[in-house]
Amino acid sequence: MIHKLTLGHFDSEALKNGRMIVLRALDWSVVTRLLQEVGQVDESGRATLDGHVVEVKEGYIVCPWLMAQRVRATEEFARRLHQETGCVMYDTSRREIVRLEQMADW
Repeated sequence: MIHKLTLGHFDSEALKNGRMIVLRALDWSVVTRLLQEVGQVDESGRATLDGHVVEVKEGYIVCPWLMAQRVRATEEFARRLHQETGCVMYDTSRREIVRLEQMADW
């Protein structure tokens, strides 16, 4: 199963019920800077982490994470984005909020 890590400022209670409600948009200047530092951004602005496409949504982003192997660039990006913005890290496949210390367990 492929797991994607969804990053944004969400209503945590709504996530528990499987609903994704964005409380406010991510700071795109921080997102862009970290994607350039940790991943790759092409001339059209399309971002990838370890060659996997990052999906930009309304106020949040979705990154490839647990696939045949862990996408370490996603973990580094998510860790740094969470530390700088306080965003929520949500595994949509498991329907659970991910804490920083959990990343080391997978």
